[in-house]
Amino acid sequence: MKTKLRATFLFLSAITLSLSLYACGEKSYGSGLDPKAETKTVSEIFTQADLQGRKVTIEGRIHAQCPTNGCWFVLQDGTGQIYVDLSRNGFELPPMQGRAIAATGVVSTFRGTKMMVAEGVVLK
Repeated sequence: MKTKLRATFLFLSAITLSLSLYACGEKSYGSGLDPKAETKTVSEIFTQADLQGRKVTIEGRIHAQCPTNGCWFVLQDGTGQIYVDLSRNGFELPPMQGRAIAATGVVSTFRGTKMMVAEGVVLK
């Protein structure tokens, strides 16, 4: 009886640990991150003209977010802010202002201002 109780306890402990580690993993939206995309800063996107139309990854925090359905956000890193559109690729984020994220997408311009059309986002 004692052996069965010990085995049951160890089994439940292993399950609990596994679930805890799984919950700490990164949550992704859209297609996630593209490992082939170069990581750039917001400042580099605004100052390097050759990034226009290229797929890049940016990292930072969500500074502002679409209040109705999470279809866009403003990412802020240590170098600046950039508007990130999610709607063109058909996905949304739940409310998560202030959260650290990484996003992969194509650098674009809208009304003369640089932006990103995201393909995927990962919570950090």
